[in-house]
Amino acid sequence: MKVTKKIRKQLVSNIDVLIFFFSILFFDYYFRSQLAFTTTNSRLIFVNIFIGLFLSSFLFLLGKKTRLVIGSLILLILSLLCFCQNLHYNYFTTFFSFSKASILKEFFQVKNEATGKITLDLSTYFIPVILFILSNCIKGKQIKYKPIIKISSFVFISILSTVCLILTFSNYPNASKKSESDAYLYETLYNKVRAVERLGLYSYTIKDAQLTLSNKVSNADEEKALIDLYIEEHGYTSETNEYTGLFKGKNLILILCESLSNIVVDEDLTPTLYMMQSQGINFNNHYAPVYQSATADSEFISLMSQIPSIENGPLAYDFYENTFPNALPQLFREIGYSANSFHSFKKEFYNRETLHYTYGFTYLYDWLDLNLEKRPEFVEAYNWIHDRELFTKAIDATNENASEPFFDFFISVSGHVPYVRERYELEYDLWQTIVLHGEAGEKYSTEALCYLAAQKTLDTGLEALIEKLRNTGQLENTVIALYGDHYPYGLTKSATKELFTNLKNDYEIYRVPFIIWTPELTESTTIEKVTSTYDIMPTLCNLFDINLDGHLITGRDALSQKDGLVIFEDHSWLNDRAYFNATKGSVIKLDPSITDQEINEINDQVFEEIQISQSILTTDYFSDSK
Repeated sequence: MKVTKKIRKQLVSNIDVLIFFFSILFFDYYFRSQLAFTTTNSRLIFVNIFIGLFLSSFLFLLGKKTRLVIGSLILLILSLLCFCQNLHYNYFTTFFSFSKASILKEFFQVKNEATGKITLDLSTYFIPVILFILSNCIKGKQIKYKPIIKISSFVFISILSTVCLILTFSNYPNASKKSESDAYLYETLYNKVRAVERLGLYSYTIKDAQLTLSNKVSNADEEKALIDLYIEEHGYTSETNEYTGLFKGKNLILILCESLSNIVVDEDLTPTLYMMQSQGINFNNHYAPVYQSATADSEFISLMSQIPSIENGPLAYDFYENTFPNALPQLFREIGYSANSFHSFKKEFYNRETLHYTYGFTYLYDWLDLNLEKRPEFVEAYNWIHDRELFTKAIDATNENASEPFFDFFISVSGHVPYVRERYELEYDLWQTIVLHGEAGEKYSTEALCYLAAQKTLDTGLEALIEKLRNTGQLENTVIALYGDHYPYGLTKSATKELFTNLKNDYEIYRVPFIIWTPELTESTTIEKVTSTYDIMPTLCNLFDINLDGHLITGRDALSQKDGLVIFEDHSWLNDRAYFNATKGSVIKLDPSITDQEINEINDQVFEEIQISQSILTTDYFSDSK
């Protein structure tokens, strides 16, 4: 009885430490359950136990009040870590890295984007903090142990757990192929989702902090020599076809369409988009992979046809001083075009102004330069300038300040979240959308209706653009190419399910429009082969007779006979024959005849191309070509 009573007294005195320990285990378990990751990985369970023991042994040294403060702070940090990473995954289907800290200011400018992804179940992460505080406050007087007992217990447990963790981190399974090696995955975190799923959130966070803080020392000359060899072997080779030079000498307007998806192209809802798709060159199986800076990276991919930063921080902040001599605006300027970009938001957002000048644009016009109208009730990053205003003012600026032929790059923004009725700029387009689909609750929710209306503003803008070009006599001599920058990841899960009802596979959410149109086209052309944002630049170069031979191009001319390949941030890929999910290690064979050997060869190709592209950025490879 005395022994039992003593044990019970010890447990009550340290109930807060016990709750603290099990909270460490709970965080990871609940986090993995939320994301549908496996919760039975024995290695992860042991890692969590060792981390819990190490932190709990430290708390054992402290008095009651100090224990309350330190323990609450640690648990709050861990609950915020899980909460934020869960929210980030819900939004971007990947995890945040400390290397992305430079982009946080963008998030706080458009923080309303994430509110729709916050659900009640995420508040569960904060329950352990509350339980720990309550247990510490109501447990009564804490037993005081002799210093030698506390210190020896701490030293023993901390050394034991630290040694076990070091042995775990240094003994991940290796493999001859890097893409199959957990050891390489841990050392580089090249695939964030795979790293969290296989190694655990705690291991990922510790290693991510280490990689971000460490200065990676590399042999730039050696890396550049490898890039030279890669380009020599894989350099772009142009193929002349019936479309080569078709638009030579014409003006080009390239439009990045915010969150545009194929589901909105409809004869009634978006008649101008529908007309352009029906009468122009329509790439019917086009995909827009999403990288860490979303729209900014889509700009880079469409203008450079190269893979953006994956292993380091955002390209817009970590590599804006690099040299990009092969960017589309620079290539057009070399053949006598003017090249300017136009955006209806602030030019400093995403460090866009500096980056666009690096690409070769002469000037980036933003909402101040274009004197775009904003009502008194305008709320920044909640309301957005109507695309009609951007497109028409951009043509005025072009005709006033540039000579023909011209290359204009429009970055639309009307299609941006939030998808709410309070956005006054959606008023007319929302009314027309409701006429077609009924009020909220009849067919679609308010959010879904507002998304459709936000995309209808793009269509209204395109209608105004075509009319403007017709009135200025430039329409016949102008080509309009437009593409979706990414799928509408700002939608809540419920609205996504409402709108995307025919998805057979997860990757199909990335399917977006890519259309090239001009009145000169006498018959429509539909390209059914898989294409991606990477193919935009080489396709346009072929149409305007710009030679890319010898350049390092990730994409290909989508009007040629070359096979397309979509490369995703996590090293997954899609072509006409298969989809390989690198995170899950699963394959969907679209063509039953494709062999496992062919799939492995493409895996190796994608892995090597991503590594080379990262080296190009970190070494500023093209600076030698100045």
